[in-house]
Amino acid sequence: MKSNRQDSQKFWNGRSKVYDAQVIPEYKSAYKKTVKRSARFLDKEDIVLEIGCGTGNATIPLAGYVKEITAIDTSKDMMDKAKEKAGKAGKNNIHFVKKDLMELKEKAESYDAVTAYNVLLYMKNQDEVLRRIHDLLKPGGIFISATDCLARNFSPVAVEKFWKSKLGLMPYVSFETPIGLMRKIQKHGFLILEIVNLHQNPPNIFIVAQKVEKK
Repeated sequence: MKSNRQDSQKFWNGRSKVYDAQVIPEYKSAYKKTVKRSARFLDKEDIVLEIGCGTGNATIPLAGYVKEITAIDTSKDMMDKAKEKAGKAGKNNIHFVKKDLMELKEKAESYDAVTAYNVLLYMKNQDEVLRRIHDLLKPGGIFISATDCLARNFSPVAVEKFWKSKLGLMPYVSFETPIGLMRKIQKHGFLILEIVNLHQNPPNIFIVAQKVEKK
């Protein structure tokens, strides 16, 4: 039997062929807002880790605002698309690494900022992920995320993902409310600096959080 990780990789490798064509028309405005809002919290000298870079829709424009981005993803085909697009855009400060977050060997406090755009909802181990992000950030470092919060309303997308996930047609999908997600991030040692909805249906919740000392 294949592991859940292998099933997930197979799913996203398959999605890579149509991902941009299907997602960009719907989320084009949300991606632009994500980049614009993220840039306000980033600095030219920042070393950034992006979790789940996908085809690079946020990675590539954000590369112009920071010193260096390490972009990780578990899907080789998604990452190949991102590499191709980065090359065409002339972005040479992005280092693509095919790894899961929990496989990274970087020392604690290695990054000024960590980003996770449209990926947290597919992570069953969110608490473990948030602990690792907190560990990897420098003191006062910034965690930026954008996440579809499917429990906020019963949009067609939410209903479709619910059934596909239940029937094993796609990997795990979490159903969070914006407040529930915010509190989960806070619980793991973060101060919320900004929370805003970037997309109407389903709600795409953009959160900026700063690392603080855990109590």
